[in-house]
Amino acid sequence: MTVNASISAPVPSASKLVFQGGIKHPDLWLWDSWMVQHPAGKWNLYCLALSRTSQGGAPILPSQRNDSVFHIRHFTSSDAGITWRDAGPVLSPGNMPDGADARNVWSGSVLPLNDQQIAFGYTGIRVSDAERQFIQTICVATGPNFNEVTNFSRTALSCPIRDYDIIRKMGYYLGPRNTLGSNSGEEGGPILAWRDPFLFRADDGQLHAFWSAKSGPAIPVIAHATLRVSDGEIKLDELMAPIELPDASLFTQAEVPKIYYDETCGRFLLLISACNRIFEGQPDSEVNQEQRLYQSTHIRGPWLPICENESLLSGLDYMFGSSVMQINLSTGELKLMGPYTENAGTERQLSFSQPVTLELDISPSGENTEVA
Repeated sequence: MTVNASISAPVPSASKLVFQGGIKHPDLWLWDSWMVQHPAGKWNLYCLALSRTSQGGAPILPSQRNDSVFHIRHFTSSDAGITWRDAGPVLSPGNMPDGADARNVWSGSVLPLNDQQIAFGYTGIRVSDAERQFIQTICVATGPNFNEVTNFSRTALSCPIRDYDIIRKMGYYLGPRNTLGSNSGEEGGPILAWRDPFLFRADDGQLHAFWSAKSGPAIPVIAHATLRVSDGEIKLDELMAPIELPDASLFTQAEVPKIYYDETCGRFLLLISACNRIFEGQPDSEVNQEQRLYQSTHIRGPWLPICENESLLSGLDYMFGSSVMQINLSTGELKLMGPYTENAGTERQLSFSQPVTLELDISPSGENTEVA
C-alpha cells in the first residue's frame, strides 16, 4: 500500500553496537516502549523508531517526527537490561488489507500466545487529508517468534471510522465524523485518542486489550476489550465500558497504558504516560509529561493511586512511555526502563535510560472489591 510522508526516511538494519547504560542509537530516534521477557530470561524491548537523517542525508529533527514514517524496533538483553543489542526493525506501515496502517504505525505491545505464536498489538494510522493525519486504529498481528510478524488480520480490531456508532454507544468520546483525526485536536481537547493497545492474558486464559481513549474532548480514559482467537486470527470479542482514572482531571491523555499483575499480593497494576497537551504544536513549555501508576484488586478497577492519594512516579524526569521490568508491592520496589522525551536535552532526547529502581510508599488501600 502507498504510504504518504513528506520526509522519506530509511530503515537502518541492525547495528552491531552493544549498548550499555541505556540505548542511545547513533542512527535512530527512539521513543515509547513495551517489553516482554522470554521464558529463558532474555528481555525483548520494542519501541518506535525513526532514522535521524532522511533518504537524502538531511537531519530529521525530533519536531519533524510526524512528517515521516516510523517503524517498530526490537532490542534484546540477556543480562536484565545492563546491555542491549539491536535486533533490527520488526514492523513498518502498509500491511493491513483494509488500509488501517497505510500511513504509519504507532505504539503497541507483544504477548506470547504459545511457543510457536507471538501476538503483536500496534496502532495503525490511516491515510487521510493533510488536516486529519491522526486517524488511529487498533491492529493485531502474529508471528512465529519475537522478531518476525508474518500474519496480519484482514481488518483492524477497532476503527473509529468503521465502528463510530458502537464506540460512542459504549461511552467513549469521538469528535464529529468530518473532523476525526484533526491535527489541531478535538473540540478544545487534544488529538483523537484510540491508540497504544496493550495485550494481556488473565489467569483464566481470557485475552484482553487495553488502549488510550477519551470520554470527553479532554477527559482521558482507558479502553478495554476482550479478545478471542478465531480461524487463526485474533478478533475483538466485546468492547467494554471505559475504565476511569481517579485523577484524570490532572491530564488530558493517558498514553501507552500497560497492565501488570503482582502475584505477591494479588493486585493489578496500571502504568500510564500522562500528558496535558491540548493540541499538536502547543509549546513544550506548556506541556507536562509524566509516568503514573495505579493499583486494583480487579482488572477493571476501580483503580487507586499506587501511593496514598498520589499516582505520580517521582524520579523519572523526562521519561515517558516506560515499561515495568520488576515489581514487588510487598516491598514497594519497582524497576522500570523507558525513553527520554525530546525535552531531555541533546544528549538524552529520544534515547533510552538504563533500568531505574524506585522505592515506593505503597498505599494499603488496594483492597478494593467493587468493580467500576
